[in-house]
Amino acid sequence: MRTRRHTSDGYGIPDPPARSLEEPRIRHISRAARNRYANIMYDTAFKQVFGTAANQQLLIDLLECLIPGKQIAKVRFEDKEIPGFFVGDKKSVFDIFCTTDAGDTFVVEMQLHEQKYFADRLLFYSTYPVREQIVSPLLEERIRRSQADVRRKDTYQLQPVYMIGILDFELPHQREDCLREGLLSSYSIRSDRGEPEMMTDALHFLFLELPRLKIEKDHPEKCSTMLERIAFAFRHLSFMKERPASFSGEFFEHLFHAAELANLTPAQRRQYDFDMTTAIDEKARYSCALERGWEKGMEKGLKEGMEKGMEKGMKEGMKEGMEKGMEKGMEKGMEKGMEKGMEKGMEKGMAQGVEKGRTEAFLSIAVKMKEIGTPLETILLVTGLTEEQVRAL
Repeated sequence: MRTRRHTSDGYGIPDPPARSLEEPRIRHISRAARNRYANIMYDTAFKQVFGTAANQQLLIDLLECLIPGKQIAKVRFEDKEIPGFFVGDKKSVFDIFCTTDAGDTFVVEMQLHEQKYFADRLLFYSTYPVREQIVSPLLEERIRRSQADVRRKDTYQLQPVYMIGILDFELPHQREDCLREGLLSSYSIRSDRGEPEMMTDALHFLFLELPRLKIEKDHPEKCSTMLERIAFAFRHLSFMKERPASFSGEFFEHLFHAAELANLTPAQRRQYDFDMTTAIDEKARYSCALERGWEKGMEKGLKEGMEKGMEKGMKEGMKEGMEKGMEKGMEKGMEKGMEKGMEKGMEKGMAQGVEKGRTEAFLSIAVKMKEIGTPLETILLVTGLTEEQVRAL
């Protein structure tokens, strides 16, 4: 029987899972993916570390750090698949969905890629846990069928719902000083005049914006607060060989232990490896689509723009030259008009060519992105095109 190797602090050193790492799709995984700790920003690792009953204290500590003053004894993980309000509606699947005995609800979403209207999306998600406090889709169906002893809740009193996004991008803010420690933005339903007055405690939004932490991965000791250390761990844990001395306490001891790749089951490890390569493949597809689309669009746009610009410039230049030439002499006027027309035509042709090239480039990019199944909202964000332009492709 093979003896497992251990480090000086007692943690097991994971052996690379040979089968999964030999699969063709994941031979190009970066060295960081084969380190001691998992990247907890990826779906499989995030849910394993924070979304299991065995690690619920980690989730509780995370929530209490993000929501100052909040005290949570324990959480109960709920079904993450939430059916639509009506038959045939699309299901919503949360990363983590849990409740407390006190009735508080927490939905935690990890979002790696910037998404247009992300805050609106989270607001839409919030309607599910809010509405289910009054009547769930299952109860709604039973009421519709008039089954006996089925009644709606007889009050509209709601318990707090917290929608939490851990983001690998920055949200736009009118004022940067609205963020706690420059990292965490939070919102609730309050009045917008005078001293903010709470309308209801039923709905809260919090966004931990990881890229706002400007501390490099080689300097964990520069993190001075709990929130900074948490953000640092999310961003750089997979690059570490051991837990830094400054990351002391039960939370980080538990976090680093739970994130060890050695603690993943073979099935979880295979899924984690595919999470990594999916991210790599997605970045490669976007990069290729942008590069090829830009080159093709610029080439086509410049050619067409130059031709049309030259033709229009020559006509305008000839007309202007002829008018001046009639006054100062046909021969001299024609010569000057031709020279000025050529110059003006070249200027207009170049300007129109560049503009046409930019448009064609983004149209070509949009075509490539549609071919790889990119959502419409992402295409609009990347290209700046209108919805009508994209749908017409």
